[in-house]
Amino acid sequence: MKCIFSLIKKEVLGFYFNTLEGTILDSFLIRLENIKKILPTNIAFTNFEDSGKALECEFLMATQSKGLLFYNKGRIHQLFSEKGFYGVSQLKGEHFSFCKKGLHGNIISFQIQGSIAINVRTRIFGLSRGVHQIDFINDDLFVTDTYNNSILIYRDVSTKNNVHWKEYDEILYPNGELFDGRQSSNYCHFNSIYKFKNEIFLVAHNETIKTGKASEAYLLSDKSLQVTTKSNLQGSNCHNFYKDSSFTVYLKSLEGVVSVNNEDVIKHKNTLLRGLSVSDDYIIVGGSGIELDRVKRDKTNGYVYIYDYNYKLLLELVIFGTQMQEIRRMQEEELAYSNNG
Repeated sequence: MKCIFSLIKKEVLGFYFNTLEGTILDSFLIRLENIKKILPTNIAFTNFEDSGKALECEFLMATQSKGLLFYNKGRIHQLFSEKGFYGVSQLKGEHFSFCKKGLHGNIISFQIQGSIAINVRTRIFGLSRGVHQIDFINDDLFVTDTYNNSILIYRDVSTKNNVHWKEYDEILYPNGELFDGRQSSNYCHFNSIYKFKNEIFLVAHNETIKTGKASEAYLLSDKSLQVTTKSNLQGSNCHNFYKDSSFTVYLKSLEGVVSVNNEDVIKHKNTLLRGLSVSDDYIIVGGSGIELDRVKRDKTNGYVYIYDYNYKLLLELVIFGTQMQEIRRMQEEELAYSNNG
């Protein structure tokens, strides 16, 4: 029965995205969906196993079906239970995250006190369900609107509440606007963003399985926001990107590989890697059981792998019945935030 319901849901979503998105009915649905606000759950989460010694660190995990989780020195707390959390960022003591809401999605902000989420606000509502990574560059929030091949920029988000998604300050199309939705030949599935010095790096997933095209890194000037170069990542369905003066890391997701300075230093066979945290002490990588059918992904498990800089695995977490989509340390520790680069 659940499988039939999932298939019906898939067809309804397909009809909506192809026919109703952007119409007056769409605007009505957005308003209707947001009558009920996203509220914290703030409960202990026990549906996981760990292998290795608990570490004295804290990080957030955005998952496909188990909400937003908070690892705190060996324990996990479920801050929010809604399905479909993805990008996570932080600015001035507040955490920001994308969460699906009905046929759309919102970006919320909150603070963490102890191990609970407080002061929850809806910052942006009515976004596409396809938003992936988000990140602040200075005080501007950059949002990868993955399904629409675009990057949305919202300035001074910390001063705004309940902003309709169309109230963006700027929109970028690094590979052009789509003419036939995600079936367009120029569709890139931009999913990750990171700024280092005067360049902004975008990961173009390129749907390698469907297209046979390897993933790419698009480089944009931080001044003009125009594409300057593209480079082949030599991996499939890639996610995440981090760079500093001597260290470049990204995930060859379908191969289950962590690439460091163009060397395959970590491999997890039959695991799709997605979610990367870089700090002075650890590299944390997210993984998921490979499932090409989106409606069946809550049957897979999510993984978190914590490595030291000798690439020794210190701790593995298994989160049952979900996919791992993003991992972030706290603000002062997370080097993969653009503002910390």
